[in-house]
Amino acid sequence: MIKHFFIIDNDEDELFLFIDAIKSLKIPYSCTWAKTGEQGIKQLSYVIPDIIFVDYNMPSMNGLEYIKAIRGIPLYNSIPIVLYSCEISDIVRSMALQFGATICVNKIDAQSLQDIWLSVYAGTYNSVRT
Repeated sequence: MIKHFFIIDNDEDELFLFIDAIKSLKIPYSCTWAKTGEQGIKQLSYVIPDIIFVDYNMPSMNGLEYIKAIRGIPLYNSIPIVLYSCEISDIVRSMALQFGATICVNKIDAQSLQDIWLSVYAGTYNSVRT
């Protein structure tokens, strides 16, 4: 079964990191990328991903604002959301979880991304919290 991930990050290099990590797993996937939170909201009108990765530090709409906006739409309440950044403070982590993030992580290395993706693929990701 093909799983779909959605990455919202203004840094295109992050997209390549995600794709390289997932390609190495040799499991079917599809990917959508948005450069801004606003673009990410618009794209959800035609994409329903299995997981959303959103960067905290983005211009105009940050990751917290994005999470809050889409969690207000019932169709997207069950989609796991990973908030990531170079450094996530305890305050940002607390707010993200309050707004509906599933997990918050510091910038994702390939192994961590693969672990998260494999749990999504296996259907066990919703139970993961940090």
